[in-house]
Amino acid sequence: LTRKDLLPKGRRDRTLFIVMTVMTPAITLFELLVVLPQYHDSIDALVCLHSVLAVFIVVNILGNMYRVIQIGTGVRDSGCQLPAVLLPGWRYCPVCQVNAPPRSHHCNVCDQCILKHDHHCMFAGRCVGFFNQRYFVMGLVYIFFGTLYSLIYQLDYCVASMGGMRLFFLLGQLAPHFGWLLGVFGWRGFFCSTLNLFQMLTVALSGYMLVVQAQGIWTNQTTYERRHGIVRYHAGLRRNLREALGTSWYLVWLGPWVRSPALGDGLRFDNGIEALVEGKRL
Repeated sequence: LTRKDLLPKGRRDRTLFIVMTVMTPAITLFELLVVLPQYHDSIDALVCLHSVLAVFIVVNILGNMYRVIQIGTGVRDSGCQLPAVLLPGWRYCPVCQVNAPPRSHHCNVCDQCILKHDHHCMFAGRCVGFFNQRYFVMGLVYIFFGTLYSLIYQLDYCVASMGGMRLFFLLGQLAPHFGWLLGVFGWRGFFCSTLNLFQMLTVALSGYMLVVQAQGIWTNQTTYERRHGIVRYHAGLRRNLREALGTSWYLVWLGPWVRSPALGDGLRFDNGIEALVEGKRL
C-alpha cells in the first residue's frame, strides 16, 4: 500500500486513523520510558516481561489494523469472479453495476459493495467484511486488553501525580481541565488524568464493540442481519469461528502474520441447518 492508499479518504476517518496510529505507540513509550522507571530501579525479569508484552500488544494492534486496510473485501478489491446473470438470492447494484452476492451491501464511503458486509470501521477507514473480519476482531481484542493493562499498570503513578487518592482525584478523571484550572493538580496531574480519561473511554468503546463482534460470530450474523433477525447462516460455533476467524482460528491471537484463510469464498453461504447436517455427515 502507498501512503495515499493507506490514509482514509474521509476527514472523519482520517482523523480517527491518525489518533489511533499516533496514540498507540505514544502511550506505550510513556509507559516504558516514564512510568516503568518509577517502579523499578534496575532492569530485571519483570521489566523485561512488561517490555515484551507492551511491544507484542502494539505490534498486534497496528499489524491487525494494517491488514484490515490492506486486504480488500469489496467486490472489486477481492478480484472475485461475479456471474453475468442474477442468481437466486443475489441482487443487482446499480452503483457498482455488478450482481452482488448474498450478505453483501454497498458502502458509500468505500464506494463499492462489500462481501459479507458487517460495518464501516472509521478508525481504519475501511469496511469490515468477509476477508478482513479476523484482523478487525483481533485488533479489538488487543486494543481492549492492552489499554486495560496500561490503565491498571499506571494507576499508582497517576494517583501520586494527582496528589493521592481523594475526592478530587475521582473528579479529575471526569473533568481534567477543571482540576488544572482550579489548581487541584499541576500539569503532570492534568496529563495523567487526561490520559486516564482517554484510556477509560477506549476500554469502554472497544469492550462494547468486542461484545457486539462476539455476538455476531456466535450466531454468524452481520450487523444488518442482527438488526433484522436473520439467523439462517448460524451453523454451530465451530463452523462460525472458522468462517469469521479462519480455519486456524485458535492461532490468530499470535499475530496477523499467522495464516488462517476464511472458510468459503464470500460469495456463497450455506444455510445453517444444511451446514450442520453436512458437518455431521463428515
